[in-house]
Amino acid sequence: MSTVAIQSAAFSPVHVSNRISIRTWVRDHVVALNIISLAILGLLVVSYIVQVNATISKGYEIRDLETQVHELSLLNQNLELETRKAQSLNDVAESVQMLGFIKAEMPNYIDGTKPTFAMAQ
Repeated sequence: MSTVAIQSAAFSPVHVSNRISIRTWVRDHVVALNIISLAILGLLVVSYIVQVNATISKGYEIRDLETQVHELSLLNQNLELETRKAQSLNDVAESVQMLGFIKAEMPNYIDGTKPTFAMAQ
């Protein structure tokens, strides 16, 4: 093929008709393209709404868990207060008196430096 034939083939009406046919197809199918665009837009809106609802529900779950943490913290503080009260010196002294113990007057200490002996029986 000669160069003139190649150049004339590049500008032949077949190539131009392809461009025109695409434009014509788009012009002929405007309604279909609008429906497809509307469907895609609808899917995007629905997915956005689903994502927002999921985020909101997670927010409610987080708020409920924070409320539980706060309630458990208060319960823990109350239990620690009761523990300290139960271990206070006055309560221990009252418990000792209820068991019937008496206060030691003069304690006898064992001297560990001297050897001691016990009687055999």
